[in-house]
Amino acid sequence: MANQLRALLIEWDPKTGKRAGGIDPNDPKLQCYGWQNMEVEPALEIRLVEDDRDLSQYEGVKGVTILIGKEAINEAIRKYMPEQEVYSVGDEALFRASLEEKKISLDQFKGKKPQEILKDLHENKGVAGIVKRKRYELLK
Repeated sequence: MANQLRALLIEWDPKTGKRAGGIDPNDPKLQCYGWQNMEVEPALEIRLVEDDRDLSQYEGVKGVTILIGKEAINEAIRKYMPEQEVYSVGDEALFRASLEEKKISLDQFKGKKPQEILKDLHENKGVAGIVKRKRYELLK
């Protein structure tokens, strides 16, 4: 299994942030890359496993599915993740400097969803440091 891509399909609660299996969303070696579907309940996300950790602890855990190999991961992306444009901060220092240069305060976006805010900043206000990509087919 060495050098084979692995991922976890995880059920989670957007209100609490709690992930099935007690998975830590801040684990630097479990990266989501925008693969989240919050239109379903429970919400779903796919996180790539970027180290050689033992995944057997998740076998049989309710709400966690182990995905082995690029084909299985891509299949889960196509099946569970909506195809849409996703905005993310690609370079935080550049993003913050651009906000400051343009005198934009994020306080003006209270009550809006993060994707709405990033889209507006990227598309309408020309803020640098934001990346736009398709949610799906990240693995080719």
